Amino acid sequence: MKKVILIGLLGFFNLLLQAQNSISIQVGYLGTHTSVAEYSRVGRTDYLLDSMSLERNVGSLMVALIADIELGNHFFFSPGFRYSDKGLSRVTFIDSTEYPWTTAARQHYIGLSTLLGYHLPFKSSKFGLQVATGIQADFAVGQPNGGALFSGPYSRFFMPFSRFNEVDLSWITEFAGSYRLGPGDVVLRISYLYGLSDVIEDPFVIGRSMSLGVSVGYSFKLK
Repeated sequence: MKKVILIGLLGFFNLLLQAQNSISIQVGYLGTHTSVAEYSRVGRTDYLLDSMSLERNVGSLMVALIADIELGNHFFFSPGFRYSDKGLSRVTFIDSTEYPWTTAARQHYIGLSTLLGYHLPFKSSKFGLQVATGIQADFAVGQPNGGALFSGPYSRFFMPFSRFNEVDLSWITEFAGSYRLGPGDVVLRISYLYGLSDVIEDPFVIGRSMSLGVSVGYSFKLK
């Protein structure tokens, strides 16, 4: 298996180094909204959501390393590595004395994306446009957030909304504009991620994330 992985990596880098291929570093902002729903629990008639206040929008730094591998006829394959935060900005429970128990509930993710795209050519111009779409898998990294580790008297209210699944699958669509500057291109990307999986680790609570990102970076031609 290790030999197969090594051969695959060598083949990937060999393909990457062919003419017209490029690699870019992107930095920007990712805004994520997580929709949350709850099923009724066995033996209970109440819903935790009736007692909770959820701030469902999270803003995060987004960093990406993206390769464009030309396939011919203006099509390209684009694998990438990405970092961002997702989750809930804040989870609040107000007890019978009107005291607000609150915690942030967000998680760090490292993502791997694979996209198929198309360059929109402009002859004799420094400007370029491209569109790409594909799948992205985000993997939770780092320590769980404070809500997942909450051990106070109301932990049952917090934990269902603060424990996130290790993998978040999304369908990603990107639009990008480029401008030739120096040996490479300045690239502006707009990304939309539609959540395909349940991001909350609780059998009675379902969360689905939708994200919109804007980033700018520089693309280096490899040959």
